[in-house]
Amino acid sequence: MSITSTLTRLFSDPWERSISERSRQEPRLSTVAPGQDVTTAGQSAPLPALPAPAGQPEAPYDMRAISPRDFADATHELYMDGTLSWEEFKMVGFPSELDPRFDETIGALIGEKANPDQPKDMLGQWEQRVDFEKRYNPYPDQVKTAESVLQKLTCLSEPPLRLSA
Repeated sequence: MSITSTLTRLFSDPWERSISERSRQEPRLSTVAPGQDVTTAGQSAPLPALPAPAGQPEAPYDMRAISPRDFADATHELYMDGTLSWEEFKMVGFPSELDPRFDETIGALIGEKANPDQPKDMLGQWEQRVDFEKRYNPYPDQVKTAESVLQKLTCLSEPPLRLSA
């Protein structure tokens, strides 16, 4: 194509162009010739398929069945990405079962041995903790911090909302 024909084509009236230039050309998805029927083409390439729609997205963390060790790791990640503040992380990030003296202290009082790798309902424990803080803690700032932690843990244990239809 020469420069003259290119310039003429660019600056010509679009209504004067031929029908073949104005008609939409559909892409070919297989190796079938233009006049040949798909069923008579023999061995034609299969048409590409879209992937199956994704199911309901899962929650990032299952706080109802997580071990204290994994819970500590998860809260540390939440602190590192800025979801939890330092005050919140100090309150939630160190489960008591990870304490080396758990069996001698809390475990002796409740009659249990430490098992930091056994999944537990850590969200349920935090619901009880917030209820305890509301009833017995005289410092409203600590109660607010515990409520904030519970709210964030609850949001993280729910699947994300799908905003598309």
